[in-house]
Amino acid sequence: MADFIDEAISNASITIDIEPLENNAYKCTFKSIHHKMTRTITMAEGYDAPKLGNLIYYYATEIQHYEDCDDILEWADDNGLNPGDPKTLKRYNQLGEDHRDLRLLLGEENYQSMMTALAISQAIDNALPG
Repeated sequence: MADFIDEAISNASITIDIEPLENNAYKCTFKSIHHKMTRTITMAEGYDAPKLGNLIYYYATEIQHYEDCDDILEWADDNGLNPGDPKTLKRYNQLGEDHRDLRLLLGEENYQSMMTALAISQAIDNALPG
């Protein structure tokens, strides 16, 4: 996992409790010194339980795109989704909740540092040849 993700997790003292459910789903409860959030995560067939660092990285990249869009119309267009579809609205609203909860879980300064490091990491990766 990226060092900046591990650092953000450490700085907020995040832990995760994972409870197996049916059909390769897991109830994941994230706890930190700042906040607690619970999400149900479904893994693709053949994958083990989710890992804390991978989940934080996933949420960070999804939220990064959410933050970059002005509204649901831009976000849906970027993702090839119909903004009038109730499932699209539900997914977009869930990203809003994930955004709020991740900020609270990490603490604002730690959240901003992690997101900046993510953008820098992506810029470096995009600049490398190959």
